[in-house]
Amino acid sequence: MSGFARVSPSALAIAVALLASACTAGVVATNPTTPSSSVPTAAASAAPIATPAAPPSPTSAPTLPPSGQLTPGTYRSDFITYTLPAGWSAYQSWGANKNDGNPPNGMFIAPWKSMATVYHDPCHWQTTGASVGATVADEVAALLAQKRGRSTVTPIDVMVDGFRGKQVDLMVPLGADFAACDDATYKSFTDASGGDRYNQGPGQHDLLDILDVSGQTLVIDRVFYPANTAADLAELQAIFDSIKITP
Repeated sequence: MSGFARVSPSALAIAVALLASACTAGVVATNPTTPSSSVPTAAASAAPIATPAAPPSPTSAPTLPPSGQLTPGTYRSDFITYTLPAGWSAYQSWGANKNDGNPPNGMFIAPWKSMATVYHDPCHWQTTGASVGATVADEVAALLAQKRGRSTVTPIDVMVDGFRGKQVDLMVPLGADFAACDDATYKSFTDASGGDRYNQGPGQHDLLDILDVSGQTLVIDRVFYPANTAADLAELQAIFDSIKITP
């Protein structure tokens, strides 16, 4: 999958963490009382009831591997954990994708640190980058001011795992010509750790939840395309709904 990078493309160096099962742990059955030493060993006793394994806590969930198909389960990605179904793969121990995250029907989910630079023109990013303030309001305002050849997106209030913020749906224009962009790259922002958010194709959505997490601005990014089905989007939403934030 090209275009998702935790660091800039030249450095090749944004997890936004899911854990629905941690909130829905089943009732643990108890083993029957062990007979005392005074009871004959030949006495019949009930067969032990198997105790189901407890789901991992947010702090014990395994970190995403660098790459490869993932076994369904709960994984850590930077400051989030989330639960993935079958069919998803790891990307740089940081994001998870399906169908490589690429057009026409890929999906992707990953966390980003606070934005450091937002590009006024994502196609001509080499000359239009500007530093952005560290608050949710600062980052939302900078994204809404981007030149994208589309109607203005209205941010909405959100709460993710108890943390408040704003959601912005950024869409690459359907007529975007990546070949005409700087370095043939369409880039929206660079985060505080140097990660570049650059896109994969026209029509791509970045559904960004920009959150105030104990005074720090953190971003969770969900990616999808016009060709994704309702079932695809429901699957992506279920992953997002399982997120636990553990900064």
